Parts: sequence; structure tokens; C-alpha cells
Amino acid sequence: MPCFTKEREECDNHFERWIYILKNMEILERMPWAAQNAVFQRLADIAEVSKLNKEERLEYDHALKRYRDTLNAMTGAELKGIEKGRAEGEKNKAIEVARNLKAMGLSADDIVKVTGLTAEELKAL
Repeated sequence: MPCFTKEREECDNHFERWIYILKNMEILERMPWAAQNAVFQRLADIAEVSKLNKEERLEYDHALKRYRDTLNAMTGAELKGIEKGRAEGEKNKAIEVARNLKAMGLSADDIVKVTGLTAEELKAL
């Protein structure tokens, strides 16, 4: 006599659902409860990929690689843009501070030390 005999509708908790899925994996056309829990959705996704034939699997892997490459490129570009924006913002603040210090009559050497601007950048103000 089998230990676990519940049907899909009779499973009351995640443990019973896992047992049901593992016991009936080969006959399931779709995963029950997938929309209710991310773990079951991930399991459903894995099961769908495992059904692919060799040609479909190669096509899937290639598409997944392209997707991940694109995502990485976009993330890298975003981070680069954020970094560039921060650097420009810091530069603009330094220029503003330099103008204020210049208006107060501070020497060019002191302004360069305080702001981190170069002497050429200070002359251009």
C-alpha cells in the first residue's frame, strides 16, 4: 500500500504539495499551485525546460544567454551612467564652492586645495 495517496485537491500544505508533485511529476501537464508560490512557479519552469528536445534546448539556452548578456550590458551601462552622473555632480559642486571661495577673496592655491579642482579649471571660472 502506497504511503501517500492524496489527490491534488486534497493537499492542504506545501509539504503535501511537494510530495504530490514528486510522486506525479511524469504525469503532470502543469504544476498545481504554481501561481500561489514562487517556489512552485520555479519548479514548474524547470519542469517545462526539462521537457524540451535537444534542438529546442539548444535554442532555449542560446536565447537565455542572449537575454542574460543583454541584461548584464544594460546593468553595466546603468551603473556607469550613475557613476558618471555622480562624478559630474561632485565636479559641479566643487565648481560652485570654488566660485564662492573666489568671491570671498581666497587665494587660487587655497581654492585648489579645498575643492580638488586643477589650477586650469579654476582659471576657466
